[in-house]
Amino acid sequence: MDIVINFDIPTHSKDYIHRVGRTARAGRAGKSITLVTQYDVELIQRIEAVTGKKMDLWPTDKEEIALLRERVEEAARLAATELREEGAKKGYRKRRKENQDDKDVRDRDDDVVQAGMPTKKRKSKR
Repeated sequence: MDIVINFDIPTHSKDYIHRVGRTARAGRAGKSITLVTQYDVELIQRIEAVTGKKMDLWPTDKEEIALLRERVEEAARLAATELREEGAKKGYRKRRKENQDDKDVRDRDDDVVQAGMPTKKRKSKR
């Protein structure tokens, strides 16, 4: 492989090294690009510590990134719309609750359980 693009950094440094190592097989040179967010800084620092090399920072243009982000978001919206339309053509529908009258009762029960409130158990008269 000539290039490896990491969009999801592995949590283990050895996995990252294995991925990147795929670019340099049989004495050939290769490139590795790693997309990093503010949440990945610790992972990058660990990888740099293990490899003993500091990764190069690729210069970015905020306006260009904003435009690319808009394009990606638009593509995601179009894909979601297309999937919904395909599902509708094939007859897939969201499941509806069988008995709408019981909805209020279920909601109250769920609220009590979610809130961790004690439930009162009534003693049955026999």
